Amino acid sequence: MLYLKIGIKNLIKNKRKTLLTLLTISLGFSCLLLSKGYVNYCLWGLRESIINGGTGHFQIFHAGFKEKKEDDSFSFLIKDYKSVLRQISAVPGVKFVAPRLSFTGILSSEERTATVVGYGGWLEEEKGLMSFSTIEKGGFPRDDESSGMLIGRGVAELSCLDVGDGATLSVAMPSGAINALDFTVSGVIRNQLEEMENSFAFIPLETAQNLLNVPNSVDTLIVMLLGTDRIAETEGSIRDICARNGLEYRTWDQIVPYYAGANEFYSSAMNVALLVILSIVLLSIMNTMIISVYERMREIGTMRSIGTTRVQILRMINAESVLLGFFGCLLGLAVAVLTAAIINSLGGIPLPPPPGNTRAYKGLIFIQYFDVLRFSAIFILVSALSSLFPAMKAVKISIADTLRWL
Repeated sequence: MLYLKIGIKNLIKNKRKTLLTLLTISLGFSCLLLSKGYVNYCLWGLRESIINGGTGHFQIFHAGFKEKKEDDSFSFLIKDYKSVLRQISAVPGVKFVAPRLSFTGILSSEERTATVVGYGGWLEEEKGLMSFSTIEKGGFPRDDESSGMLIGRGVAELSCLDVGDGATLSVAMPSGAINALDFTVSGVIRNQLEEMENSFAFIPLETAQNLLNVPNSVDTLIVMLLGTDRIAETEGSIRDICARNGLEYRTWDQIVPYYAGANEFYSSAMNVALLVILSIVLLSIMNTMIISVYERMREIGTMRSIGTTRVQILRMINAESVLLGFFGCLLGLAVAVLTAAIINSLGGIPLPPPPGNTRAYKGLIFIQYFDVLRFSAIFILVSALSSLFPAMKAVKISIADTLRWL
């Protein structure tokens, strides 16, 4: 405590140098915290857009379904899916389970045709799964509208279809025969990903089962949890249910692996930014401490001549640099929080669509407590290390030389 009091007095005594150094530290700290807050938002947005864009937190299949061949897909249907669905729905933390039956077919209008990769599902559950997508026109088929179809915007453009138009969907059944049904476009949806938007089609589950001639069968169960943070606590129960029923599951990040690549990219970029900013902070504090020590060399010599040890001198100088780091972090945190609050209150920073996406978005700043603590610890440690060179330089000079210092 004594060294901290002495350090505070010395910092106050050199107001101009202290202020300039604090500004450098706080600017670096706030920039780093705001950058990490933006990265947090980007990763959160990417994660939630994947999960709430139709992927869900877990997907459950018949064992071997993901390794199937194209002509063997109907051999891996889940026959008694309602029993499995009830078991999973009873797991604490599960919000709902959505069954799906996938199909690939040709959608034909009066003018043009388009290839679609779609699925049949339950209406209410699919609305919950697609909460991050935007219905541009119309909506999902009504409960009493078995021939309604929701299509992606790209499909609508390719096949020249609009809400209320009729179209014919042709698919191959398990026997190899072609079946076709007439549908009415109930809505046009705008998906997060352009690839999905150009081939997306949704129809009611029972209609899909009749179209493919696979009654009471699905190929996928989508599990939606009450929150992404509950994946760890529910995974064990889902694993046991799958093992008992000859099924397998995958989590959302296993289904969409590019999230891990994005996370790694952002982490590498932040590490580079951290290294650059820490280098600036290190040199800034070191420069301040060297000037401060050299200006007080005769004072240090006087203190040593009356019995102050070299270790005590080292602690005193080190306390000053630690205080610079601490107060710089506090000031930088205040600047970052205020800046983030202003940006978020204004609705975020307008940004163009990422590669492969169809919609522009606004970037927000998510500052997390863990990042504040981690960066503060790193900055204070660097501050402490930056004082070692000038402190060691000061204590190595003899008392006589320090007293003659000009």
